Amino acid sequence: MASGKTTLLLQTHFNLNEAFPGQVMLLNKNDRCGNNICSSRTGASQIATTVKDGDVICDLVDAYEKEKTLSVSSILVDEIQFFSEDQVDSLAWLADTRDINVHIFGLLTSYKGHIFPASRRSLEIADEIKQIKNNKRCWCGSPATHNALFVSGRRAYDGVDTIVDNNSVIDYQVVCRKHFMSNGSGE
Repeated sequence: MASGKTTLLLQTHFNLNEAFPGQVMLLNKNDRCGNNICSSRTGASQIATTVKDGDVICDLVDAYEKEKTLSVSSILVDEIQFFSEDQVDSLAWLADTRDINVHIFGLLTSYKGHIFPASRRSLEIADEIKQIKNNKRCWCGSPATHNALFVSGRRAYDGVDTIVDNNSVIDYQVVCRKHFMSNGSGE
């Protein structure tokens, strides 16, 4: 959250699409602006294919290739944490069998501090892993490494893992580990 991952993804999409027009497929799930768009907090956005629960990634790629009448050379995925583990495995299968470059972007952990299943699966099978360093800071000045969820101004510790911040009641704040682990009492 506010890490710059979607901004980097959109920059990567732009650069790849300049070199390989129409051959770069953008997939995402749970974008704060709705379906069929990938948007960053900076205001940048791009048309995307929204993946739903139960979608077969290979079928989405086949449909995209048929519509564009060309082969996909790269797939960029935003919000991998919301995908299923089977969908992550399908992305690896596409990379291995169809020689498609796959770049995934997403969070490792929820606001509860637990790793998302799809993020874990991505780490297990990735060829390469890069953590984005964005110099984001906690309110105390320490490096911000964890996402804390606030609902109506109060820190949330329980609830569902998938909460998209598309309204004024939900607010994610990136904090250091010390303040993420604290109970909110200032200790």
